[in-house]
Amino acid sequence: MSVFECLSVALALVLGLAITLILTALLAAFRARGETRMDALPFAWAILVLVYQFDFWWEVYGLSALPTWSVLTFGLLLLLALLLFLAGGLVLPTGRAEYPADLGDYFRRDGRWGVATLAAYNLVGSITNVVLFGFAVLSLVNILNAAGMGLIAVVVLSSRRRVQWVCTLLFAVVIGTTLVLFAPSSY
Repeated sequence: MSVFECLSVALALVLGLAITLILTALLAAFRARGETRMDALPFAWAILVLVYQFDFWWEVYGLSALPTWSVLTFGLLLLLALLLFLAGGLVLPTGRAEYPADLGDYFRRDGRWGVATLAAYNLVGSITNVVLFGFAVLSLVNILNAAGMGLIAVVVLSSRRRVQWVCTLLFAVVIGTTLVLFAPSSY
């Protein structure tokens, strides 16, 4: 068994739990639909978190080409997986018992912290791009990450719903552009 195979098990475990957590939250929302005032914004962010989770899992395979692994490499990659777990666990309530009467209130109180965790993910991702993969600080992928962080900051800090929606849609465009330009289409 190679070093990559051993270390990728830990990444896959955390990512598997992260995806399970957000899918369970979506199922809980469906079950609570009759008793909770639903809000589309947290669902939009849940889908974006899920896209991030699947993309990270897809890109982990490409790490098999790394010639060596260090504690720093593994630590940064594990931190990215953990941040995706936290984002998925915060953006929507995770259990039926804790479902609020108003999902919009939940998002303003707790869900936005899941969105903020994606900004931390983008920051650590940019650091990882520079430290591990040799990207320039001002490379296009890091500029797109910075744009995403700025849009997230507006969503988290704004109380105006229209502003949050516009920034969410722009964030989706930024993420889509990043995936089209940088995610491998095949291995």
